[in-house]
Amino acid sequence: MKDITMHDRTTFFQNQNKTFQAVVFAIMACLIPVCLIVAAQNNIFRNSYVCVGNLTTMAGLVFLTALSGYLLKKSDGKNPASRYFTLFLLSIYLTLFLVSLTYSFYQLPNHVEWLTGITTVSYFGSFFILLTLWLYQKQFLEETRVTRAVTVLMVVALMLYAFALIVNLREPIVFRYTAEGVLSPDIPDYYSIFTGLFCLLLLCVATFSSNLSFSRKFSFFSCIFVPVLFTILFVNPNLIYQSPDFWGILNTTFLLPLCLLFFNVHDALEKDVLRHEKEETQLRLSAMISQMQPHFLYNALAVIEALCETDPKLAAEATNTFAHYLRENMDFADKASPISFSEELKHIEKYVWLETLRFPNKLRVEYDIACTAFPVPALSVQPMVENAIKHGICKSKHGGTVRLSTVETDSAYRIVVADDGKGFDPQGILAEGGRHLGIANTRYRVGQMVDGSLEIESRPGEGTAVTITVPKQKWKTQS
Repeated sequence: MKDITMHDRTTFFQNQNKTFQAVVFAIMACLIPVCLIVAAQNNIFRNSYVCVGNLTTMAGLVFLTALSGYLLKKSDGKNPASRYFTLFLLSIYLTLFLVSLTYSFYQLPNHVEWLTGITTVSYFGSFFILLTLWLYQKQFLEETRVTRAVTVLMVVALMLYAFALIVNLREPIVFRYTAEGVLSPDIPDYYSIFTGLFCLLLLCVATFSSNLSFSRKFSFFSCIFVPVLFTILFVNPNLIYQSPDFWGILNTTFLLPLCLLFFNVHDALEKDVLRHEKEETQLRLSAMISQMQPHFLYNALAVIEALCETDPKLAAEATNTFAHYLRENMDFADKASPISFSEELKHIEKYVWLETLRFPNKLRVEYDIACTAFPVPALSVQPMVENAIKHGICKSKHGGTVRLSTVETDSAYRIVVADDGKGFDPQGILAEGGRHLGIANTRYRVGQMVDGSLEIESRPGEGTAVTITVPKQKWKTQS
Protein backbone atom coordinates (compact mmCIF):
# COMPACT_ATOMS: atom_id res chain seq x y z
CA MET A 1 0.00 0.00 0.00
CA LYS A 2 1.08 3.59 -0.63
CA ASP A 3 2.01 5.63 2.38
CA ILE A 4 1.42 9.27 3.22
CA THR A 5 4.77 10.64 4.37
CA MET A 6 3.91 14.22 5.31
CA HIS A 7 4.40 13.52 9.01
CA ASP A 8 7.60 11.64 8.27
CA ARG A 9 8.88 14.65 6.36
CA THR A 10 8.00 16.95 9.24
CA THR A 11 9.73 14.64 11.71
CA PHE A 12 12.73 14.44 9.37
CA PHE A 13 13.10 18.23 9.30
CA GLN A 14 12.63 18.43 13.08
CA ASN A 15 15.36 15.85 13.53
CA GLN A 16 17.52 17.81 11.10
CA ASN A 17 17.07 20.96 13.20
CA LYS A 18 18.01 19.12 16.38
CA THR A 19 21.00 17.49 14.66
CA PHE A 20 22.16 20.87 13.33
CA GLN A 21 21.92 22.40 16.80
CA ALA A 22 23.82 19.46 18.29
CA VAL A 23 26.57 19.75 15.65
CA VAL A 24 26.90 23.49 16.30
CA PHE A 25 27.16 22.91 20.04
CA ALA A 26 29.81 20.21 19.48
CA ILE A 27 31.82 22.54 17.22
CA MET A 28 31.71 25.29 19.83
CA ALA A 29 32.76 22.95 22.63
CA CYS A 30 35.66 21.55 20.58
CA LEU A 31 37.04 24.90 19.41
CA ILE A 32 37.46 26.36 22.90
CA PRO A 33 40.39 23.99 23.73
CA VAL A 34 41.95 24.98 20.37
CA CYS A 35 41.98 28.63 21.49
CA LEU A 36 43.51 27.66 24.83
CA ILE A 37 46.22 25.57 23.18
CA VAL A 38 47.14 28.27 20.64
CA ALA A 39 47.12 30.92 23.37
CA ALA A 40 49.42 28.81 25.56
CA GLN A 41 51.80 28.07 22.68
CA ASN A 42 52.16 31.77 21.88
CA ASN A 43 52.30 32.98 25.50
CA ILE A 44 49.48 35.50 25.55
CA PHE A 45 50.81 36.83 28.87
CA ARG A 46 53.69 38.45 26.97
CA ASN A 47 51.63 41.62 26.68
CA SER A 48 48.81 42.98 28.84
CA TYR A 49 46.86 44.17 25.80
CA VAL A 50 47.05 40.77 24.14
CA CYS A 51 46.20 38.98 27.40
CA VAL A 52 43.12 41.07 28.18
CA GLY A 53 41.82 40.87 24.63
CA ASN A 54 42.30 37.10 24.42
CA LEU A 55 40.78 36.31 27.80
CA THR A 56 37.70 38.44 27.17
CA THR A 57 37.06 36.87 23.76
CA MET A 58 37.48 33.40 25.32
CA ALA A 59 34.91 34.37 27.92
CA GLY A 60 32.62 35.25 25.01
CA LEU A 61 33.21 31.84 23.45
CA VAL A 62 32.28 30.08 26.69
CA PHE A 63 29.17 32.24 27.03
CA LEU A 64 28.00 31.49 23.47
CA THR A 65 28.69 27.77 23.93
CA ALA A 66 26.56 27.72 27.09
CA LEU A 67 23.82 29.63 25.24
CA SER A 68 23.93 27.13 22.37
CA GLY A 69 23.76 24.22 24.83
CA TYR A 70 20.72 25.70 26.54
CA LEU A 71 19.05 26.24 23.16
CA LEU A 72 19.73 22.61 22.22
CA LYS A 73 18.25 21.39 25.51
CA LYS A 74 15.03 23.41 25.35
CA SER A 75 14.36 23.30 21.61
CA ASP A 76 12.12 20.60 20.15
CA GLY A 77 13.24 21.33 16.59
CA LYS A 78 9.68 22.16 15.50
CA ASN A 79 10.28 25.86 14.91
CA PRO A 80 12.40 26.40 11.78
CA ALA A 81 13.47 29.79 13.13
CA SER A 82 15.60 27.96 15.72
CA ARG A 83 17.95 26.84 12.95
CA TYR A 84 18.54 30.42 11.84
CA PHE A 85 19.04 31.57 15.41
CA THR A 86 21.58 28.79 15.90
CA LEU A 87 23.32 29.90 12.69
CA PHE A 88 23.37 33.45 14.05
CA LEU A 89 25.03 32.28 17.28
CA LEU A 90 27.51 30.21 15.28
CA SER A 91 28.51 33.19 13.11
CA ILE A 92 29.16 35.28 16.24
CA TYR A 93 31.08 32.41 17.79
CA LEU A 94 33.32 31.78 14.77
CA THR A 95 34.05 35.49 14.44
CA LEU A 96 35.09 35.66 18.11
CA PHE A 97 37.10 32.47 17.65
CA LEU A 98 39.07 34.07 14.82
CA VAL A 99 39.53 37.25 16.85
CA SER A 100 40.91 35.12 19.70
CA LEU A 101 43.41 33.51 17.33
CA THR A 102 44.36 36.97 16.08
CA TYR A 103 45.18 38.02 19.64
CA SER A 104 47.36 34.93 20.09
CA PHE A 105 49.49 35.81 17.04
CA TYR A 106 49.33 39.60 17.46
CA GLN A 107 52.69 41.40 17.68
CA LEU A 108 54.57 38.25 16.59
CA PRO A 109 56.76 39.24 13.58
CA ASN A 110 56.93 35.72 12.13
CA HIS A 111 53.17 35.30 11.82
CA VAL A 112 52.15 38.16 9.49
CA GLU A 113 50.66 35.82 6.87
CA TRP A 114 48.68 33.94 9.53
CA LEU A 115 47.43 37.23 10.96
CA THR A 116 46.40 38.49 7.53
CA GLY A 117 44.50 35.33 6.66
CA ILE A 118 42.74 35.01 10.02
CA THR A 119 41.83 38.69 10.13
CA THR A 120 40.46 38.53 6.57
CA VAL A 121 38.07 35.74 7.50
CA SER A 122 37.09 37.41 10.78
CA TYR A 123 36.31 40.67 8.94
CA PHE A 124 33.99 38.84 6.59
CA GLY A 125 32.52 36.92 9.55
CA SER A 126 31.60 40.16 11.31
CA PHE A 127 29.33 41.02 8.38
CA PHE A 128 28.07 37.47 7.99
CA ILE A 129 26.59 38.04 11.46
CA LEU A 130 24.32 40.66 9.89
CA LEU A 131 23.23 38.30 7.14
CA THR A 132 22.38 35.45 9.52
CA LEU A 133 20.55 37.88 11.78
CA TRP A 134 18.47 39.00 8.81
CA LEU A 135 17.72 35.42 7.76
CA TYR A 136 16.49 34.77 11.31
CA GLN A 137 14.49 37.98 11.46
CA LYS A 138 12.77 37.17 8.15
CA GLN A 139 11.11 34.15 9.79
CA PHE A 140 8.86 36.55 11.74
CA LEU A 141 8.14 39.05 8.97
CA GLU A 142 5.71 38.93 6.09
CA GLU A 143 7.32 38.45 2.68
CA THR A 144 7.13 41.83 0.93
CA ARG A 145 9.00 43.75 -1.73
CA VAL A 146 10.95 45.44 1.06
CA THR A 147 12.15 42.16 2.59
CA ARG A 148 13.05 40.74 -0.82
CA ALA A 149 14.95 43.91 -1.75
CA VAL A 150 16.82 43.91 1.58
CA THR A 151 17.91 40.31 1.05
CA VAL A 152 19.19 40.97 -2.48
CA LEU A 153 20.98 44.22 -1.60
CA MET A 154 22.60 42.72 1.49
CA VAL A 155 23.89 39.71 -0.43
CA VAL A 156 25.29 42.01 -3.14
CA ALA A 157 26.96 44.27 -0.56
CA LEU A 158 28.57 41.33 1.23
CA MET A 159 29.76 39.84 -2.07
CA LEU A 160 31.43 43.14 -2.97
CA TYR A 161 32.96 43.33 0.49
CA ALA A 162 34.21 39.76 0.18
CA PHE A 163 35.81 40.70 -3.15
CA ALA A 164 37.55 43.66 -1.47
CA LEU A 165 38.91 41.35 1.22
CA ILE A 166 40.22 38.93 -1.43
CA VAL A 167 41.94 41.82 -3.24
CA ASN A 168 43.35 42.91 0.10
CA LEU A 169 45.39 39.69 0.28
CA ARG A 170 47.52 40.93 -2.64
CA GLU A 171 47.11 44.70 -2.47
CA PRO A 172 46.20 46.10 0.98
CA ILE A 173 43.11 48.28 0.62
CA VAL A 174 41.20 47.29 3.77
CA PHE A 175 43.95 46.59 6.33
CA ARG A 176 47.63 45.65 6.49
CA TYR A 177 49.91 44.14 9.10
CA THR A 178 53.37 45.57 9.52
CA ALA A 179 56.52 43.44 9.76
CA GLU A 180 56.17 43.66 13.56
CA GLY A 181 52.82 41.83 13.43
CA VAL A 182 50.61 44.83 14.27
CA LEU A 183 47.90 46.55 12.26
CA SER A 184 49.08 49.53 10.27
CA PRO A 185 47.20 52.80 10.85
CA ASP A 186 48.13 54.01 7.36
CA ILE A 187 45.15 52.35 5.64
CA PRO A 188 41.74 53.78 6.66
CA ASP A 189 39.16 51.00 6.43
CA TYR A 190 36.48 52.81 4.44
CA TYR A 191 35.27 49.56 2.86
CA SER A 192 34.19 48.09 6.21
CA ILE A 193 32.67 51.38 7.31
CA PHE A 194 30.63 51.81 4.12
CA THR A 195 29.46 48.16 4.04
CA GLY A 196 28.54 48.24 7.72
CA LEU A 197 26.56 51.44 7.46
CA PHE A 198 24.82 50.24 4.29
CA CYS A 199 23.77 46.95 5.93
CA LEU A 200 22.69 48.88 9.03
CA LEU A 201 20.49 51.11 6.87
CA LEU A 202 18.92 48.10 5.12
CA LEU A 203 18.16 46.25 8.34
CA CYS A 204 16.82 49.38 10.03
CA VAL A 205 14.41 49.96 7.14
CA ALA A 206 13.25 46.32 7.26
CA THR A 207 12.97 46.26 11.05
CA PHE A 208 11.17 49.53 11.63
CA SER A 209 8.78 49.03 8.71
CA SER A 210 7.71 45.64 10.11
CA ASN A 211 4.75 44.86 12.38
CA LEU A 212 6.95 43.72 15.28
CA SER A 213 6.51 45.23 18.73
CA PHE A 214 8.85 48.00 19.90
CA SER A 215 10.77 45.71 22.27
CA ARG A 216 11.49 43.25 19.47
CA LYS A 217 12.49 46.00 17.09
CA PHE A 218 14.88 47.28 19.74
CA SER A 219 16.28 43.78 20.23
CA PHE A 220 16.99 43.32 16.52
CA PHE A 221 18.47 46.79 16.25
CA SER A 222 20.76 46.12 19.21
CA CYS A 223 22.26 43.08 17.52
CA ILE A 224 22.58 45.02 14.27
CA PHE A 225 24.37 47.86 16.04
CA VAL A 226 27.22 45.88 17.59
CA PRO A 227 29.08 44.68 14.46
CA VAL A 228 28.50 48.06 12.81
CA LEU A 229 29.95 49.79 15.87
CA PHE A 230 33.19 47.89 15.33
CA THR A 231 33.52 49.24 11.81
CA ILE A 232 32.62 52.81 12.75
CA LEU A 233 35.44 52.78 15.31
CA PHE A 234 37.89 52.54 12.43
CA VAL A 235 37.27 56.24 11.85
CA ASN A 236 39.72 56.70 14.73
CA PRO A 237 42.46 54.16 13.87
CA ASN A 238 44.74 55.15 16.75
CA LEU A 239 42.12 54.07 19.28
CA ILE A 240 42.08 50.55 17.85
CA TYR A 241 45.63 49.98 16.71
CA GLN A 242 47.31 51.35 19.81
CA SER A 243 44.90 49.59 22.22
CA PRO A 244 44.08 46.11 20.87
CA ASP A 245 42.66 45.06 24.23
CA PHE A 246 39.86 47.54 23.56
CA TRP A 247 38.37 45.02 21.14
CA GLY A 248 38.09 42.30 23.76
CA ILE A 249 36.58 44.63 26.33
CA LEU A 250 34.10 45.87 23.73
CA ASN A 251 33.07 42.30 22.92
CA THR A 252 32.34 41.55 26.56
CA THR A 253 30.74 44.89 27.39
CA PHE A 254 28.41 45.14 24.40
CA LEU A 255 28.11 41.96 22.39
CA LEU A 256 27.44 39.37 25.09
CA PRO A 257 24.73 41.21 27.07
CA LEU A 258 22.98 42.14 23.84
CA CYS A 259 23.20 38.52 22.73
CA LEU A 260 21.49 37.50 25.96
CA LEU A 261 18.82 40.15 25.43
CA PHE A 262 18.29 38.90 21.90
CA PHE A 263 18.09 35.31 23.11
CA ASN A 264 15.34 36.21 25.57
CA VAL A 265 13.37 37.94 22.82
CA HIS A 266 13.96 34.93 20.56
CA ASP A 267 12.50 32.70 23.26
CA ALA A 268 9.43 34.94 23.51
CA LEU A 269 9.07 34.97 19.73
CA GLU A 270 9.16 31.17 19.58
CA LYS A 271 6.47 30.94 22.25
CA ASP A 272 4.32 33.44 20.36
CA VAL A 273 4.71 31.47 17.14
CA LEU A 274 3.73 28.20 18.82
CA ARG A 275 0.79 29.85 20.59
CA HIS A 276 -0.36 31.38 17.31
CA GLU A 277 -0.14 28.00 15.56
CA LYS A 278 -2.17 26.33 18.30
CA GLU A 279 -4.79 29.07 18.22
CA GLU A 280 -4.98 28.86 14.44
CA THR A 281 -5.37 25.10 14.56
CA GLN A 282 -8.08 25.40 17.21
CA LEU A 283 -9.96 27.88 15.04
CA ARG A 284 -9.65 25.59 12.03
CA LEU A 285 -10.89 22.68 14.15
CA SER A 286 -13.88 24.70 15.34
CA ALA A 287 -14.63 25.73 11.76
CA MET A 288 -14.40 22.10 10.63
CA ILE A 289 -16.82 21.03 13.36
CA SER A 290 -19.24 23.83 12.52
CA GLN A 291 -19.18 22.78 8.85
CA MET A 292 -19.65 19.12 9.73
CA GLN A 293 -22.56 19.56 12.13
CA PRO A 294 -25.31 20.87 9.79
CA HIS A 295 -24.84 17.88 7.45
CA PHE A 296 -24.76 15.33 10.27
CA LEU A 297 -27.53 17.19 12.13
CA TYR A 298 -29.87 16.98 9.15
CA ASN A 299 -29.24 13.27 8.59
CA ALA A 300 -29.57 12.34 12.27
CA LEU A 301 -32.81 14.31 12.67
CA ALA A 302 -34.19 12.70 9.52
CA VAL A 303 -33.51 9.25 10.99
CA ILE A 304 -35.11 10.22 14.32
CA GLU A 305 -38.14 11.64 12.51
CA ALA A 306 -38.64 8.35 10.66
CA LEU A 307 -38.23 6.35 13.89
CA CYS A 308 -40.90 8.44 15.63
CA GLU A 309 -43.48 6.69 13.44
CA THR A 310 -41.99 3.19 13.33
CA ASP A 311 -40.29 2.83 16.71
CA PRO A 312 -40.96 5.68 19.19
CA LYS A 313 -38.91 4.04 21.93
CA LEU A 314 -35.84 3.80 19.71
CA ALA A 315 -36.48 7.37 18.52
CA ALA A 316 -36.35 8.58 22.12
CA GLU A 317 -33.08 6.70 22.70
CA ALA A 318 -31.62 8.13 19.48
CA THR A 319 -32.66 11.65 20.50
CA ASN A 320 -30.94 11.25 23.87
CA THR A 321 -27.77 9.81 22.31
CA PHE A 322 -27.72 12.55 19.68
CA ALA A 323 -28.03 15.26 22.35
CA HIS A 324 -25.13 13.78 24.33
CA TYR A 325 -23.07 13.53 21.16
CA LEU A 326 -23.59 17.20 20.29
CA ARG A 327 -22.82 18.30 23.85
CA GLU A 328 -19.56 16.32 23.85
CA ASN A 329 -18.67 17.71 20.44
CA MET A 330 -18.90 21.25 21.78
CA ASP A 331 -16.99 20.41 24.95
CA PHE A 332 -14.23 18.62 23.05
CA ALA A 333 -13.85 21.47 20.56
CA ASP A 334 -12.57 23.70 23.38
CA LYS A 335 -10.14 21.14 24.81
CA ALA A 336 -6.58 22.50 24.73
CA SER A 337 -5.09 19.43 26.41
CA PRO A 338 -5.34 15.69 25.62
CA ILE A 339 -8.13 13.49 26.94
CA SER A 340 -8.15 9.79 27.73
CA PHE A 341 -8.81 7.51 24.78
CA SER A 342 -11.64 5.97 26.84
CA GLU A 343 -13.50 9.32 26.58
CA GLU A 344 -12.83 9.53 22.85
CA LEU A 345 -14.05 5.93 22.47
CA LYS A 346 -17.38 6.67 24.19
CA HIS A 347 -17.88 9.61 21.84
CA ILE A 348 -17.07 7.40 18.84
CA GLU A 349 -19.55 4.75 19.98
CA LYS A 350 -22.35 7.33 20.07
CA TYR A 351 -21.51 8.50 16.57
CA VAL A 352 -21.26 4.95 15.22
CA TRP A 353 -24.56 3.94 16.83
CA LEU A 354 -26.33 6.86 15.17
CA GLU A 355 -24.77 6.02 11.82
CA THR A 356 -25.83 2.37 12.05
CA LEU A 357 -29.41 3.61 12.39
CA ARG A 358 -28.99 5.28 8.98
CA PHE A 359 -27.27 2.31 7.30
CA PRO A 360 -28.44 -0.82 9.16
CA ASN A 361 -27.77 -3.18 6.23
CA LYS A 362 -24.69 -1.48 4.82
CA LEU A 363 -22.47 -0.58 7.75
CA ARG A 364 -20.77 -2.97 10.17
CA VAL A 365 -18.45 -1.77 12.91
CA GLU A 366 -16.10 -3.99 14.90
CA TYR A 367 -14.12 -3.10 18.01
CA ASP A 368 -10.90 -4.72 19.16
CA ILE A 369 -9.88 -2.54 22.09
CA ALA A 370 -6.87 -3.84 24.02
CA CYS A 371 -6.12 -0.62 25.93
CA THR A 372 -7.75 2.74 26.65
CA ALA A 373 -5.61 4.35 29.39
CA PHE A 374 -3.56 6.67 27.21
CA PRO A 375 -3.97 10.26 25.98
CA VAL A 376 -5.19 11.49 22.61
CA PRO A 377 -6.26 14.93 21.39
CA ALA A 378 -10.00 15.36 21.65
CA LEU A 379 -11.81 14.65 18.37
CA SER A 380 -8.75 13.09 16.78
CA VAL A 381 -9.94 9.49 16.26
CA GLN A 382 -13.63 10.24 15.68
CA PRO A 383 -13.01 12.14 12.41
CA MET A 384 -11.01 9.16 11.14
CA VAL A 385 -13.94 6.83 11.90
CA GLU A 386 -16.26 9.30 10.20
CA ASN A 387 -14.03 9.38 7.11
CA ALA A 388 -13.99 5.57 7.02
CA ILE A 389 -17.81 5.46 7.07
CA LYS A 390 -18.49 8.44 4.84
CA HIS A 391 -15.78 8.02 2.19
CA GLY A 392 -14.99 4.32 2.52
CA ILE A 393 -18.13 2.34 3.28
CA CYS A 394 -20.91 4.61 2.05
CA LYS A 395 -19.27 5.03 -1.35
CA SER A 396 -18.93 1.29 -1.73
CA LYS A 397 -21.90 -0.34 -3.51
CA HIS A 398 -22.13 -3.27 -1.09
CA GLY A 399 -21.13 -1.44 2.07
CA GLY A 400 -18.48 -2.89 4.34
CA THR A 401 -16.87 -3.07 7.75
CA VAL A 402 -15.05 -0.50 9.83
CA ARG A 403 -12.69 -1.95 12.42
CA LEU A 404 -11.41 0.14 15.33
CA SER A 405 -8.57 -1.45 17.30
CA THR A 406 -5.92 -0.46 19.82
CA VAL A 407 -2.69 -2.19 20.74
CA GLU A 408 -0.01 -1.51 23.32
CA THR A 409 3.69 -2.06 22.56
CA ASP A 410 6.77 -1.52 24.69
CA SER A 411 7.23 2.01 23.38
CA ALA A 412 3.82 3.23 22.21
CA TYR A 413 0.06 2.90 21.92
CA ARG A 414 -1.40 2.44 18.46
CA ILE A 415 -4.93 3.13 17.24
CA VAL A 416 -5.94 1.67 13.89
CA VAL A 417 -9.09 2.69 12.02
CA ALA A 418 -9.43 0.33 9.04
CA ASP A 419 -12.19 -0.20 6.48
CA ASP A 420 -12.64 -2.49 3.49
CA GLY A 421 -14.44 0.16 1.48
CA LYS A 422 -13.70 2.04 -1.71
CA GLY A 423 -10.16 3.17 -0.88
CA PHE A 424 -8.29 5.99 -2.62
CA ASP A 425 -4.90 7.16 -3.81
CA PRO A 426 -3.10 8.73 -0.78
CA GLN A 427 -1.04 10.99 -3.02
CA GLY A 428 -4.28 12.73 -3.96
CA ILE A 429 -4.53 14.10 -0.44
CA LEU A 430 -1.13 15.74 -0.79
CA ALA A 431 -2.09 17.14 -4.19
CA GLU A 432 -5.47 18.49 -3.08
CA GLY A 433 -4.14 19.94 0.19
CA GLY A 434 -6.86 22.30 1.40
CA ARG A 435 -9.71 19.84 0.74
CA HIS A 436 -8.47 17.59 3.50
CA LEU A 437 -8.07 19.94 6.44
CA GLY A 438 -9.47 17.30 8.80
CA ILE A 439 -6.52 14.97 8.22
CA ALA A 440 -3.99 17.83 8.30
CA ASN A 441 -5.45 19.24 11.54
CA THR A 442 -5.55 15.84 13.21
CA ARG A 443 -1.98 15.03 12.21
CA TYR A 444 -0.78 18.40 13.51
CA ARG A 445 -2.67 18.11 16.82
CA VAL A 446 -1.48 14.53 17.41
CA GLY A 447 2.10 15.68 16.86
CA GLN A 448 1.82 18.81 19.00
CA MET A 449 -0.26 17.48 21.91
CA VAL A 450 0.98 13.91 22.39
CA ASP A 451 4.17 13.90 20.30
CA GLY A 452 2.58 11.24 18.13
CA SER A 453 2.10 10.53 14.44
CA LEU A 454 -0.68 9.77 11.97
CA GLU A 455 -0.13 7.58 8.93
CA ILE A 456 -2.54 6.57 6.17
CA GLU A 457 -2.34 3.53 3.94
CA SER A 458 -4.84 3.02 1.15
CA ARG A 459 -5.34 1.52 -2.29
CA PRO A 460 -8.34 2.03 -4.57
CA GLY A 461 -10.76 -0.88 -4.22
CA GLU A 462 -8.99 -2.41 -1.22
CA GLY A 463 -9.82 -0.08 1.65
CA THR A 464 -7.99 2.29 3.97
CA ALA A 465 -6.13 2.05 7.28
CA VAL A 466 -5.32 5.03 9.49
CA THR A 467 -2.76 4.47 12.26
CA ILE A 468 -2.30 6.92 15.12
CA THR A 469 0.77 6.28 17.27
CA VAL A 470 1.18 7.78 20.74
CA PRO A 471 4.67 7.33 22.25
CA LYS A 472 4.76 6.07 25.82
CA GLN A 473 7.90 7.62 27.22
CA LYS A 474 6.65 11.20 27.22
CA TRP A 475 3.62 10.31 29.34
CA LYS A 476 5.58 8.12 31.74
CA THR A 477 7.87 11.02 32.57
CA GLN A 478 4.97 13.37 33.11
CA SER A 479 2.95 11.08 35.35
